[in-house]
Amino acid sequence: MKAYKQSCYNTSTMYSPRGTDNLDFKIEDYLKAKTKSGLGSEEAYLIEIEHESEISQEITQRFHVNFQMNHKLEESFISSGNDLLIARHLRYLPAFLHTHSFFEIVCLLNGSCSHYINGQHQHLSQGDVLIMAPGTMHAIHAADDDSLVINILIRSSTFHSAFFNTLTNKTILGDFFQKTLYRNKEHSYLLFHAGNDDSLFRILEYLYLEECSEKRYKNAVKNQIAELFFSILLRNHEKDVFIPNPTGENDEPDFVFLLKYMESHYQNTSLKEMADFFHYSERHLIRLIQDYTGMSFSKNIQQIRLNQAAALLEETDLPVSEISAQIGYSNVSHFRKLFMERFSVSPHDFRQAHQCR
Repeated sequence: MKAYKQSCYNTSTMYSPRGTDNLDFKIEDYLKAKTKSGLGSEEAYLIEIEHESEISQEITQRFHVNFQMNHKLEESFISSGNDLLIARHLRYLPAFLHTHSFFEIVCLLNGSCSHYINGQHQHLSQGDVLIMAPGTMHAIHAADDDSLVINILIRSSTFHSAFFNTLTNKTILGDFFQKTLYRNKEHSYLLFHAGNDDSLFRILEYLYLEECSEKRYKNAVKNQIAELFFSILLRNHEKDVFIPNPTGENDEPDFVFLLKYMESHYQNTSLKEMADFFHYSERHLIRLIQDYTGMSFSKNIQQIRLNQAAALLEETDLPVSEISAQIGYSNVSHFRKLFMERFSVSPHDFRQAHQCR
């Protein structure tokens, strides 16, 4: 069973002038025919990188002549003035390396596609949702008649509101997602394997249909649908995310489980106990945690404890001494010092500021 309704995506959100139907498909037929001459070759930018600007210019010129449009998403997005733009990625479009000044989300609803990011080649499969931070060098190529790739460009402020505000409680995973997307310049992406999630991709359909419409409050409605999309993505697939190793060394596909384990057992786990549980050597576990988070095991545990303390201060009236003991610090003075270092305010002032909201 397909995770999408084909008819929903037969309408273009950006290429079709009024009264013109199925222009996307005409453009794809044009590109497919040009593939034989190398214009739509998947490795065009790899084989003839020095000619990339020439090829791109040629495509732009031909698009203007044949279809009166520009194939570059970012230019259309900037001119729209909206917070986000959703469009179907053109099949057989050459895989030119490029960056955006916005977040880009790539959703593969059917078939497969190739993705090049920071010098690495990835094969995306049905149900994959790829989130890339601004400035990430990448290229996408779909060269299959059955492939259906949906691109979402979203401004940083809108993405932060829609994605990170979903993580309402302070969590190590939320902190780590932010660090990956905002501070990891070389590998700034998250890849969710959502599979055939009907509830998730039905929301994407609503978002696409709203983009096709000309109804009032369109921009506000799109923002709210996008927030729902990210909420369902995180709720259903928080553990199905692939996170690249920031060092560029060997990736650990299950690193998210290490983070979740630390968060669930922060009160009493030790490095040895955790290494035994995951069947790693302590040395390997130390290196993994340091590579991915930039912090030691003990520093991560400390951060989890302090995040939990912050949540308890916001949500309960428990005394500071009891919160300190509950998160694993018997010395209240030591807890207050660590809390000040983490949040730049005392536990008492933090509670006052957040409970008065």
